[in-house]
Amino acid sequence: MRNFILLLTAFFLFSVISCKKSQHLNYATIQGEVLTEDVKEVTFQWIVDNPISGKGETYTAQVDSNSKFAIQIPIERIATGRISCNGYYHNIYLLQGDDIFASINGDTIKYTGKGAEKNNLEFESEKIDLWKGAYYSDNIYIGEPSLEEFYTSISDVHKRRIDFLKNYPDYNKLEPEFIQYYLIENDVLYQDALMYYSLIYAYNHNIKPDSLILPAEYKKLTYFSNIIDHKKTIVPDYVSNLRNQVFSKGREIMFTDTTLEWLDALHIALFDSLNGKTREYVLTKFICTDFENDMYDSVAIDKFNQIEKEELSIATFEKAREKFFQKRALKGKPLHKEFSETVLLDTSNQEITFGELMASFKGKVVYLDMWSMGCGPCRAAMPFSKQLKEKLEGQPIEFVYISLDKIEKEGWEEVFQVTFTNKNHYVFENGFDSRLTKFMEINWVPNYMIFDKEGNLIEFNASFPQPLLEDKITEPEKTLTELALK
Repeated sequence: MRNFILLLTAFFLFSVISCKKSQHLNYATIQGEVLTEDVKEVTFQWIVDNPISGKGETYTAQVDSNSKFAIQIPIERIATGRISCNGYYHNIYLLQGDDIFASINGDTIKYTGKGAEKNNLEFESEKIDLWKGAYYSDNIYIGEPSLEEFYTSISDVHKRRIDFLKNYPDYNKLEPEFIQYYLIENDVLYQDALMYYSLIYAYNHNIKPDSLILPAEYKKLTYFSNIIDHKKTIVPDYVSNLRNQVFSKGREIMFTDTTLEWLDALHIALFDSLNGKTREYVLTKFICTDFENDMYDSVAIDKFNQIEKEELSIATFEKAREKFFQKRALKGKPLHKEFSETVLLDTSNQEITFGELMASFKGKVVYLDMWSMGCGPCRAAMPFSKQLKEKLEGQPIEFVYISLDKIEKEGWEEVFQVTFTNKNHYVFENGFDSRLTKFMEINWVPNYMIFDKEGNLIEFNASFPQPLLEDKITEPEKTLTELALK
């Protein structure tokens, strides 16, 4: 009996030690100092460690009176994001068990400790414009270089990033897991830039994408067989990009077989064109994105239930489904506290909660436009919003605009010009980190919501403003008019 008790005690102690060790490895620790004066906090933004959802979290470390800060960030696998301080930001990579000290001075940052070298490498690459943002420099949006010229330019970036890694003085101090991730991420960003640029080029030159004569390097990326590589599933951009490619493949299938409905063609592309771990991750991403957009694709979900899958896919799916039903339960109900307690700023920089704002519109239907000045689709929709507002003039309907930007006093005039109105303008005090946007998982704009006269949420994924046609009533017009008449 005594031996049994000793054995049980030993097992218990081993379990506790193992548990503590496991808990220790489930986060990265970042401590540091800020040598710049009057800095109150250091923010870690868009920390992503789930390659399927690709969703980022934000963590804030307060800077104490000795200019020191410390934070632990929970992560399950390699994470990417950025560290932001005093208006500057730098990319950061984190692994479980990292114990990093960051010394920040203006736009300069230096890391020491366990896990430091991969971030020193990233900062050094940033200084010579070889960080991953180099793939999305201004010329990709201008669309001026020819497809061949862009291929030459972006291929040079791809090669120089690899050379930079391999020639890095402290290469031998880099974790093998990071090196693998860096090389895969580099390939994924390179392919994504090529595919994206062809669309930008076509748009800026008023050419249909299908009419482009693609160089060989672009054309081969239109075939899934040249893109699929299950090792790349560790990178969120790989999963996200392939999900987007499914839509292109669906259009091709529908063009070949005109008897197919759009959703059927999409399912063929999703189920039959992909395979293995790539299909598992992309299918999960596809379903979860539908959940975010208030859609429930039962066919895709049935397929998900049939395939073999990892715990990560199951956990990501279940979390997204739970949030889907949670958000649907908000419809027709008074404001949730995450809405009502969200802090906004008006054009005079005065605070007002979202609840107070909605109370001021009691008796009126509200069409809420969450947008940003730097968002092309947001701005493109404004003329249609103006047309809709003019058509519905005289009815108890308010068009309300909340920006995700930080807008200074002198910036409001441009906002009024872009939106064609100086009424009902506000900003989220904390941008995408506001309570409303985080609770509703709003990671992009434009995003539209509709509330009834009592302030109840009717739609949290409302339709965009659209061109008005004489023989057709658009979805937002139909919903707003019906609510206004009640």
